[in-house]
Amino acid sequence: MAVAVIFQTAAVELTVQPWLPVALLLAALFGAYWYLDYFNTNTSLATGQKIKFTVTQGMTTSDIATMLHDKKLIQTPESFRLAARVKGLENHLQAGTYEITAGMSDGEIINILSKGKVHSNRFAVPEGATINEVALKLEREHLATAQAFKDACRNYTPYTYMETSNPDVVYKAEGFICPATYNVPENATAKDIVAMMVQEFNKKLTPDLRSDLNKSYLPLRDIVTLASMVEREATHKEEMPLIAGVFEKRLQMGMPIQSDTTIQYILGAQKKEVTYDDLKLESPYNTYLNKGLPPGPVGNPSMDALRAVIHPVMTDYLYFVADKEGYHHFTKTYEEHVAMIQKLNPGEIIGEAQ
Repeated sequence: MAVAVIFQTAAVELTVQPWLPVALLLAALFGAYWYLDYFNTNTSLATGQKIKFTVTQGMTTSDIATMLHDKKLIQTPESFRLAARVKGLENHLQAGTYEITAGMSDGEIINILSKGKVHSNRFAVPEGATINEVALKLEREHLATAQAFKDACRNYTPYTYMETSNPDVVYKAEGFICPATYNVPENATAKDIVAMMVQEFNKKLTPDLRSDLNKSYLPLRDIVTLASMVEREATHKEEMPLIAGVFEKRLQMGMPIQSDTTIQYILGAQKKEVTYDDLKLESPYNTYLNKGLPPGPVGNPSMDALRAVIHPVMTDYLYFVADKEGYHHFTKTYEEHVAMIQKLNPGEIIGEAQ
C-alpha cells in the first residue's frame, strides 16, 4: 500500500516595522559613541606625563585635533574630530590653557575642553597679609607681576561697602582680599585675580554675618579696618575678641589706638621690633599720633577677626603686651602695663606714656 505524503508550505510574509531603521541608526550611533568615548583610550600613548597646551580663540576642532596629535596626546586627528562630532561637542571646545595626562581617551579630553576645565595654579592668601605682600607672593609664584596686581587693587570697588573718598587710602581693595586658597587659571590677569579674591570676601558675608554687621554702630569698611589691626596683632585667635575690646574701648574714650600694626603698614614691611623713632613717623595711618581709626585697613583680615570686632569682649583693659609665645597680657593702667613689659622683658627701656 502506497502512502502519499503531502507537504504543504506556508508563505511567510515579512513585515518591516517603520521604527526599525530609526532603532538601527540609534544603535549604530550609540555603538560609535561608546567606542569613541571608552574604547579609543590612546593607551599606546600613555606615559603618565602631564602635558600643557593652549587652545586660543578661533581655533577649530580640526586645529585642536592637529595640535593634540603633534603633542602625542591622541592617535589620529580624524578619530578626535569624529568623537567630538558624535558627542555633539564639535563647536563647544573652549579656549584656555589645559593640562592633560598622556593616555587619556579622546572622549575624556573632549569632556575637559568642552567644560573649560582649564589648568589652574593653587595660590594661598595668608590671613592678615597686605596687598603689597600678596602682590610680591604672586610675583614669586609667577602668577602676576606685583605692580599689575597693585594697580588692579588701587581703585577696585565692585561693592558699595568698599568705596571711600579718603585720598590717603592707596588701595581701595585693601581689607577685602579674602584670605583663602585659590585655583588661579593659567591665563588669569591681575584684574581677574583681584576680582576672584574680592568676590570670595563678599561670598563669605553670610546672611547671619550681614545681620550682625547691620546691628553694629560702625560701617563695614570701619569694621574691616579694625579687624585688620586685630588680625595682625593676634597670634592666637582666641585673643581676638579681647584685643578688639581694647581697641573699641580706646575709641570710645577718645584715646589713640596705639597699634604697632599701623606703624608696620607705614613702613611697608614687617619689622621684628618697632622703635620709638618709628612711633613718631608722620602719617595719617600712625595711630600713636592720631586719634580714631586709620584711613583704611592695614591688611586683609579673616572672618574670625571680623566677628571679633562685631562681638568684642569689653573689659576695663586699655593695654596689652605680647610674650615670646605670642600670648598677650592685658592691663588696665599704664603703670600696670609698664610693670608687665618689664616682667616679660627685663631691662627694657620704656618710653613716655601716651
